[in-house]
Amino acid sequence: MITGIGAAAALPLVGCAGGTEMSETAHPPIGDFIEVNGVRLHYVDEGAGPPIVLIHGASGNLRDWTFSMVDRLKDRFRVIAIDRPGHGYSGRLAIDGADPEAQARLFAAAATALGAERALIAGHSWGGALAAAWALDRPDQVAGAAIIAGATYPWDGDGGLLYSLGAGPLSPIVGGIARLYVRGDRAGKFVAEVFAPNPVTPGYVEYVGVELALRADTFRWNAQDIDRLNDNLARISPRYGELAMPIEIVHGEADTIVGLEIHSRRLQADAQDATLIVLPGIGHMPHHVREDEVVAALDRLAVRAGFA
Repeated sequence: MITGIGAAAALPLVGCAGGTEMSETAHPPIGDFIEVNGVRLHYVDEGAGPPIVLIHGASGNLRDWTFSMVDRLKDRFRVIAIDRPGHGYSGRLAIDGADPEAQARLFAAAATALGAERALIAGHSWGGALAAAWALDRPDQVAGAAIIAGATYPWDGDGGLLYSLGAGPLSPIVGGIARLYVRGDRAGKFVAEVFAPNPVTPGYVEYVGVELALRADTFRWNAQDIDRLNDNLARISPRYGELAMPIEIVHGEADTIVGLEIHSRRLQADAQDATLIVLPGIGHMPHHVREDEVVAALDRLAVRAGFA
């Protein structure tokens, strides 16, 4: 059982064998762009009501949220989903690009620029690390946080050999091999490993644009995010006792990618006002497999934060 994050196919780099142009033609930007601190960010902004910022995980982009969740929320929230730096169509930070705290500062500045000066935030998987860092750094801005299958603590291991090699000088070679290997049905099989033991939501693979993760720069930056996460969380996690805002944690009991015991149970214990919902039989993608429960958690968070 994988109890940390990343090993083997835990966060697969999935996609087609085509190059950057083919990937971007098939899955173009679907939102707008804003420049913050010299970094161009791609974002979607829909709905009206209390603002909630949605943060995607590794090997992904904001389409993970716009697949269905934005539509579920936009009748009562102003929903903002942003491509993390170096993913989707967002630029990369020149310094400390893989650091969740640095990415969190960029998200905080983007939210301010978009007029979301006090907001709810929700992070999935790697995005949970960003959400936790943002809440620590800007408790004045984060009214409440949802951590969904979030990686929030260091674990016994690392991100795996693929990501270690992909994060370094061999990235062009490793990425090239990945692009040659992952073609046709293999993309769907890799996504199935992320959803396991649950079936992949119909239409997800075709919609989300997973091949964008295999573009050369994105491949390297994604590998760096994963390879350096353990050390970054070792630095961040001792501060979780400072978290005083309401926190909703949702985690699948059958998640073998981000371990429930290592991450979410510890966060519930360490944070001052955290509620943990454990979903029996559910793996790493509860926001797709058990969407109703995740929506309910976000609605509760809004009430607890004083927005409803």
